[in-house]
Amino acid sequence: MDSQRLNVMLIFSDHLRADALGCFGNNLIKTPNIDQLSENGTQFNQCMVTQPTCTPSRASILTGRYPSAIRTRMVGCSMPKEEMTIAEILRKNGYKTASIGKIHLVPQFIEQQAINNTVTSHNDDGDKSHYDYYGFEEIDLVDGQGYRCVGDKYIQWLNEQVPDWQKLISKSERYEDGTKDTLVYPLPERVHSSNYIGDKAVEFIEQQDETPFFLHVSFPDPHPPYSVPEPYASMYHPEDIEDPILPVTKSKGLNSRFEDVYFGRKNNRMITATGKMCDCPLGTNYDDYSKYSRNNWRKVRSLYYGMVSLVDKNVGKILKALGRKQLLNNTLIVFVADHGDYLGDHGFSGKGFHFDSVIRVPLIYSCPGIIKEQTIDNIASTVDIVPTILDILNMEEPIGVQGISEKSVILGNSNYRRTSALTENDDDMGKLRMRTITTNEWKLTYYAGENFGELYDRIKDPQERNNLWDVQEYRGIKGKLLNMLLEEVICSIDVKNGRTQEPAPSVVKWIPKHYRLTKALSR
Repeated sequence: MDSQRLNVMLIFSDHLRADALGCFGNNLIKTPNIDQLSENGTQFNQCMVTQPTCTPSRASILTGRYPSAIRTRMVGCSMPKEEMTIAEILRKNGYKTASIGKIHLVPQFIEQQAINNTVTSHNDDGDKSHYDYYGFEEIDLVDGQGYRCVGDKYIQWLNEQVPDWQKLISKSERYEDGTKDTLVYPLPERVHSSNYIGDKAVEFIEQQDETPFFLHVSFPDPHPPYSVPEPYASMYHPEDIEDPILPVTKSKGLNSRFEDVYFGRKNNRMITATGKMCDCPLGTNYDDYSKYSRNNWRKVRSLYYGMVSLVDKNVGKILKALGRKQLLNNTLIVFVADHGDYLGDHGFSGKGFHFDSVIRVPLIYSCPGIIKEQTIDNIASTVDIVPTILDILNMEEPIGVQGISEKSVILGNSNYRRTSALTENDDDMGKLRMRTITTNEWKLTYYAGENFGELYDRIKDPQERNNLWDVQEYRGIKGKLLNMLLEEVICSIDVKNGRTQEPAPSVVKWIPKHYRLTKALSR
């Protein structure tokens, strides 16, 4: 098969942590369709995101570049228009490009207008038909989350299906046995955003001809509020759900910022430049999380699992549509999430700090007959997705791509190359800058300007409750990891060249030297 003619489908799920899927070891949740993707491809068990909030992570995944390099450091940023996404690269190579669902490369409340400002043509009825939005030509936007999703086409369709939907939403109630973000879904299941996105993806597939396509399918779920229609809302019983990891107050060596968030403390470190108190530092909404019990978090997780199963149902629709069109063996499918969710782990809800609950996400490559059926337990990074796709398609990556291709690993031709993953977070609202290096065995987080840091033994302490940063016995491993982190940070600096004289582009990609090591750090 000519790999240059492979279709490419990138399936996103928002806030989906790796251990919330059956194929990633969750024995309770029902995700048969995503599990099928894994069975037919390569699953990365230890994939880390480059940034644990939405826009930075999504921008990084779509460009193969670190958030700091593309000036998309935190939620609220807009990705620069000159950045080259995988959609734009493939469009220039003759692909039809489309996005259905959430994009979130700019603040969500302005994204639909930003898209409308890029209209390039209209259909016979005068409606907007084609765009030029970060390389996407066809767009059906569904931004937002829960029953608060927005998007011109989706809202128009929703008005037709349930004319009084806004009235129904206004009467929505909270589950008394959950948290403030556990809400009863007030609309019929058929109009849920996951179903809409799944159906529209099927329509797109059914309309395809011989032209190769790149389809970005992005589900807003299971992003909070934790709200899903029946039968999914009661599909999982709270008493069957595992307990979350104990709150940070039970941990050893915790830093003061953890407690600030856990108890909902507001202090001067959370005041913006305009003097306002920010309401969502580090990706976690203000709340006194100490008031919630294990039973409260079990309720949260039961609804979250229902949201995931509804996403899975719609992944199944998409796979069946590809099968009917005989495209399964000619479509490279990449399934990934932008980040995870605490779900009560360490006492929090949301995302932001660099615990595995938040930065470890599912990553699956699937294309029967091309991608090897295997599970990779070594560290992976979402920054590698774009260079890997381009390499599989035998296309040259543009200057500035910072990830490394894992084509040879995915095709089963060589051993794994990456030995660590870099996660950034520059949070202006919470006044924190942090960098984390994760290896198979260790995790180290450095906070700029602070007198604390984190060091976890991922083998002996998988729940990350015993911080070894100040433990004398681990000074040696801490020093080695700091050196590795420095190497990662230096190599993550943007290599795009503004020079006109020699040396001018092309500029070599800088790869941390420890990627070539085969021995793990001694314990």
